[in-house]
Amino acid sequence: MISILYFFHYCLYAFNLKSKMICRRHIYQRVKNFGQRVFVFTLTMIFFLRGSYAQHDSSKLLQRVVISAEKKPNAFIANIPAQLLNHETLQQISAESIADAAKYFSGVLIKDYGGVGGLKTISVRSLGALNTGVMYDGVPVADAQTGQIDLSKYSSTFVQSLELSQANPQQILLPARAYSSAAVLAITTNVFDPINFQQTKWQAGFKQGSFGLWQPFAGVYFPTGKNMVISANAEAIWDKGDYPYYINNGILSQKADRHNSDISSFQGEMNITKQFSDSSQWQTKLWGYTANRGLPGSIVFFNNISNQRLWDKDFFVQSRYKKKISEYTLLLISVKLSSLFTRYRDPDFLNNAGGLDDRYTQQEVYASVALSQHVGKYFLFSAASDFASTHLSANITPFATPTRDVWWNSIAAQFTKSKWQVNATLLNTTVNDKSSTQTGSANRNEITPTISASYKPGTESPLLFRIFYKKIFRLPTFNDLYYTYTQSVAPKLSPEYSQEYDAGIIYSKRFTGSVQQFSISVDGYYSAVKDKIIAVPAQNLFIWTMENLGKVRIQGIDISGEANGKLSSLIKWSARIAYTVQHALDVTDPSSSEYKNEIPYTPDNSGSAIATFFYKNWSTGYSFLFSGERYTLGENNPANQLAGWGTHDVFVAHNLKMQHFQTTIKLEADNLFNERYAVINYYPMPGRSYKINIIINNL
Repeated sequence: MISILYFFHYCLYAFNLKSKMICRRHIYQRVKNFGQRVFVFTLTMIFFLRGSYAQHDSSKLLQRVVISAEKKPNAFIANIPAQLLNHETLQQISAESIADAAKYFSGVLIKDYGGVGGLKTISVRSLGALNTGVMYDGVPVADAQTGQIDLSKYSSTFVQSLELSQANPQQILLPARAYSSAAVLAITTNVFDPINFQQTKWQAGFKQGSFGLWQPFAGVYFPTGKNMVISANAEAIWDKGDYPYYINNGILSQKADRHNSDISSFQGEMNITKQFSDSSQWQTKLWGYTANRGLPGSIVFFNNISNQRLWDKDFFVQSRYKKKISEYTLLLISVKLSSLFTRYRDPDFLNNAGGLDDRYTQQEVYASVALSQHVGKYFLFSAASDFASTHLSANITPFATPTRDVWWNSIAAQFTKSKWQVNATLLNTTVNDKSSTQTGSANRNEITPTISASYKPGTESPLLFRIFYKKIFRLPTFNDLYYTYTQSVAPKLSPEYSQEYDAGIIYSKRFTGSVQQFSISVDGYYSAVKDKIIAVPAQNLFIWTMENLGKVRIQGIDISGEANGKLSSLIKWSARIAYTVQHALDVTDPSSSEYKNEIPYTPDNSGSAIATFFYKNWSTGYSFLFSGERYTLGENNPANQLAGWGTHDVFVAHNLKMQHFQTTIKLEADNLFNERYAVINYYPMPGRSYKINIIINNL
């Protein structure tokens, strides 16, 4: 435990040094000098470790370690569309954060403003980031101020799996709040079985790459007796973000380095898992994140000047208790306390105060109780009741200082018999807004249903047919309603209502030979949105304009596929693809020039591919991301069209197994062909870059 505290203390101390201007150049110079020597070090380590490895008996087996988590159904046999990236796949792609990994799901758009420190939010099937829920180890993550979760805050280093579910998650015993989104991104971190875990385990390593990237991390997991495990993880990121970009504007062009795109961040968490004699389990997590980052400006008329800064200090403590009351009854209790502090500084904002220095503190109390009950042979029922109270304060005068109290109450039923499975959920949401200085948003009481069904022609059939329908609603966020500097919105925004329809088919089968497993799913979907709320950048990345588009119709097809096999006894391979074709059209006013035009930033085509080969202790892989053309504004004319793009990443990794630990050395080249592109107009993305990743562990 003392070693953990020393590690946290060191990382916080290093972060504070980094955030001070007087030490920044010195630390970056040390990182740069380190990068020049790291490849020499790597080659030396390879030869040294290979020699050490040769001195040990290769027939010795490492002690078996059991890592456990809640059992997740196969994504290709689910009665709702679901996609899963396991830990092995996450290690194969270039992902500094959860946002980088989520790009490989079909139907997903990550709004990325460039670099490691750029803000990154997720939109699924063009329904927007505010309709995508995020769960971290079974408990919802929320931000009532913006409604959008910045996924760049969540590291992928210690993640065991990442799952995206349309409509509802596959499990029926869930907090009611989990049913309130159009799609749910579930993040599951490493969880060790407290019964079978009897020896201390650890891991440590770093990533070092182009543009000043330096990302050290470490984790330790140890049993404390009496069926309890305590673990701690920590990761820091320093990145200059000064990648070169090129702007071509006819006869004029510019080549420069990105400005004000740096980040210094630290993320740490501690976990306690306890299993009691009656098989009930208790999990508690303390999580913290702090960051100081620049907000790079848009490149308009070759202007690269930006002085906006953003500081984050986020913290939460959450706890879950799961108990098997009887053979047929399960109880789940979840509680969470969270605090989010945001400071935004814009010294160039024209006002009498000499710029903006806005500070926001958001605090939330959340509790949930859920119960599931088997009835007979075919039925499973569940009920859940959640409550959250969120308060937002700021140093702005005047400020609305809003408080939002929300109750979610759900009932769910599942029928499973032979070839059929049918699920139905009814969610009641009650919202009460209050403000200290002005009239709060109108209170709401809504009931929203979900129903899904699947049919499998036979127990051994590789086919599965599925459909679902879901209705959801959401209120405008605190920023939508009360943000001081966006006078055009305020309380005139209407709630957003959406109805989703989906029909799909799955083929999944195992084989013998070079292809051992093949699965593919094809889902067609249609969504009707009323009073859709979209966010459009206004003056910069912090100040946005929120708009109701009226009516939007979205239709598309998602395709996901996975396969793996063996080419020989020594060579294994795996591959996955994801592809989306869709049309998201504004159908508000037939007399408008924007009628049946595509809504902003919704490409007609997008997708990804991953292929990996394994040979003994070596692995190499290739990944591809692409997006088609899209429009930056509601008027679909050539001036507002943003070109499509595609990036190619490759890696090679070597795993060296020692007597008491193992070392993995991974070399990566991202955007191999140096594609010049932008996900958001006027925000160029990085070109070709390189990284080295070294991990040492005894897991």
